[in-house]
Amino acid sequence: MRSCTLFLLASLVAGCALPATVAQKPLPETSVVVAAVAPTKRVETRYDVRGYREAADPSLRHEAHAVYRQTRVPLAASDSLETVPRTAYPLASVTPLPPSEELAAELATQKKLTAEMRALQASVADVAQKMQAQYALLVRQSAETMKLREQLETERQQIGKGSPTESTPSSGNAPTLGNTPSEINW
Repeated sequence: MRSCTLFLLASLVAGCALPATVAQKPLPETSVVVAAVAPTKRVETRYDVRGYREAADPSLRHEAHAVYRQTRVPLAASDSLETVPRTAYPLASVTPLPPSEELAAELATQKKLTAEMRALQASVADVAQKMQAQYALLVRQSAETMKLREQLETERQQIGKGSPTESTPSSGNAPTLGNTPSEINW
């Protein structure tokens, strides 16, 4: 390890023993032309900024203030750069698009689809109302049927017990319930 360190130290101190083989060409005696730089001046422009919250720390709120920007302009430019307030022009999201045939066709298609949807909704509502009316009618008829069935059952029970008024024959030709072999059973 010690010998490696000594060898490295000796080679660093000695440097390279090879002679320089790079041919050097003398620089020509031409004058360098630099473009003339137009004289400039700084103009300060004011921008009003609304109040905002700090992105890194939302609990920190900055009030509305002005920001000044320095711009380097040629000397011939006027000293004041006029800025226009944000409210001078409508926002791009609010400004209507210029009329176009494609947009008109799309709007016509949307209006047609909307009219069809409204017609379908009206027909579905009409059918639902008719279905509810028919359902109410069926419920009413079912209730009447159940009522009649109960009345029929009570009459059958009274006939099956044989009440005394029904056991006496009213005429000679009419069969009574107990006498006929073809009695009707409900």
